[in-house]
Amino acid sequence: MSDHEDEMKALAMQRLATTYAGLVACCENLPLPIALPTGLVSNQDMVPAVRRIEQLADEQPMPEEQQSQLYTGAILWLAATDLYMLLVTEEYQEVRASGILGILMIARDAITDLGTWLLEQSS
Repeated sequence: MSDHEDEMKALAMQRLATTYAGLVACCENLPLPIALPTGLVSNQDMVPAVRRIEQLADEQPMPEEQQSQLYTGAILWLAATDLYMLLVTEEYQEVRASGILGILMIARDAITDLGTWLLEQSS
């Protein structure tokens, strides 16, 4: 395996982790908080928890735009996780690595926008 492939896998894993951390922070501050596993957790713990976010997003007492941001952040993180599993279990393909990073950029934007709104509500 090339250094580039190792670097891309490491970057994808790091971005998955930071995006998940953003979801955790937002979910703790929702009008109806959703607890997510934190600390040293595996995908076996995180994936079902993020799926629960997707199922509960429209039940949050907040405007539709913010519900959509929560839903978008969750489903795109799940999609990126699925792509990451393919990236590490199948033959490396640059398009998968790039796809993960692109998906997570959109997810992070949605989570950041939601986080900004949540902060504005608490002030």
